[in-house]
Amino acid sequence: MGPSGSGKTTLLDILADRISSGTVKGGICVNGKTRDVKTFRAVASYVAQEDSLLGSFTALETLEMAARLSLPNSVTHTDIRNHVQTVINEMGLRACEHARVGDIFRKGISGGQKRRLSIAIELLSDPAILLLDEPTSGLDSASTFKVMQFVSRLCKEGRTVICTIHQPSSLVYDLFTNVAILAAGETVYFGPRINMLPHFATLGYMCPNYQDPLEHFISVANTDFTGHGDTPQLVAGVIERLPPSPMRQLVVLLRRNTLDNMRNPGIYWVRLVMYTALSFMMGTMFLSTNTKIVDHDVVYLITYANSFLVFMSIAVLPFFIEQRAVFLRERTNSGLNVFSYVIANFLGALPGIFLIAVTSTLLVNYLAGLNSYGIFLLTVFLSLVVAESLMHLIAACVPHFIIGMALGAAIFGWFILSMGLFVPRPAIPNYWIWAYYLGFMSYGFEVLMYNQFHNESSTEGQAILSRFGFEDVDLGRDLAILAANAVAFEMMFALILYKFHTGRR
Repeated sequence: MGPSGSGKTTLLDILADRISSGTVKGGICVNGKTRDVKTFRAVASYVAQEDSLLGSFTALETLEMAARLSLPNSVTHTDIRNHVQTVINEMGLRACEHARVGDIFRKGISGGQKRRLSIAIELLSDPAILLLDEPTSGLDSASTFKVMQFVSRLCKEGRTVICTIHQPSSLVYDLFTNVAILAAGETVYFGPRINMLPHFATLGYMCPNYQDPLEHFISVANTDFTGHGDTPQLVAGVIERLPPSPMRQLVVLLRRNTLDNMRNPGIYWVRLVMYTALSFMMGTMFLSTNTKIVDHDVVYLITYANSFLVFMSIAVLPFFIEQRAVFLRERTNSGLNVFSYVIANFLGALPGIFLIAVTSTLLVNYLAGLNSYGIFLLTVFLSLVVAESLMHLIAACVPHFIIGMALGAAIFGWFILSMGLFVPRPAIPNYWIWAYYLGFMSYGFEVLMYNQFHNESSTEGQAILSRFGFEDVDLGRDLAILAANAVAFEMMFALILYKFHTGRR
């Protein structure tokens, strides 16, 4: 405990090996021996201050999938289900096990239940040590007491629990065994809770009558005086556990991502409605029976299909950043394999993207009477896949989705400007031609333009291809480059997750 800025979370992060910057002095011992980080992470779990949960899943589904991602391959499905039921009982989640966690689209379980669910996820791996950062943050007094009651029960079952807490009520305070009070990064008191009052009294800091002792201690902690310290033995025993294989994690993550994509309206369903409406509008605007539409007008239809439909992928960025928080928790505590996560994310997105591509291209192609539907569908599908992969990469690079959306808009603006519409490829200055070849939209635009006009018997169609420098286009090469862009973005996404999203700060 301690006032704000006293170093509570920093100390907890040091104990949990979540600090990568700055200098840490001193040592950390487990069972009287210098801590081995690899072994320590196998027996300790960390619950962050913010709940990182997927709102489209029920509490039961959340726990079952977390168990499959953290328990060894040797644990059977029956054992996993039984273990999950035990944890549900331990954390008092029986009443809400079939309720959705909740998100912006649907009301879910309460804040206290979310906190208990976050703790329950870490209990699945049966850690000997549980570290909790502000487990009661944002909860009312009743929910706070309930959560801390369950945490206290875990201690009585033989686990070591270390938590930071800002200023608990006297009821919550009475649940504690040992207390450390910090001030400006220094230890003011460390020892049994029941000895704290006499300790401060001997230092001349008597607690006034009718004042909450805890409030008195916290106010005293804002003054300078000699510290008091003692180092207890941390753990009773160390049990090594192995994470499940990368293949098993891939299967579980693929199933989870597919379900989340289906259940979360914001990831694909809202986009599908928007794409359908806009595609219908595009198709009817350029209706094939409209004799006033000439070949040159179709260039703008192709541009819209190649640019704006792809640009709308930016709408999923907030959900990717939400999923990133879940990944960070799972990697820190469960040893989640980065490459299993990236592959599952990529494969899980393909069905939704394909549905969007089929719906959009069917409407546009048949209403506007475009040529060669197969090439049109494949090009739009690959372009959407590349855009989705780019959003994965951006989500891994930015701290907040608003920054990500601004960055994504800027990148798409660059791609659209340099794809050869506003300034045809032959006319692009040499010092900007690299932007044409680097932007993936250029290749989609080439394919769609060539696909539409290269078999046209009219001189206008051939003149259009000549104007844009598309008389001789290698469709296979351009489509392969689109696919390679998606793979490259996913590889960069994996590299950034592996290097920078380790759970350490």
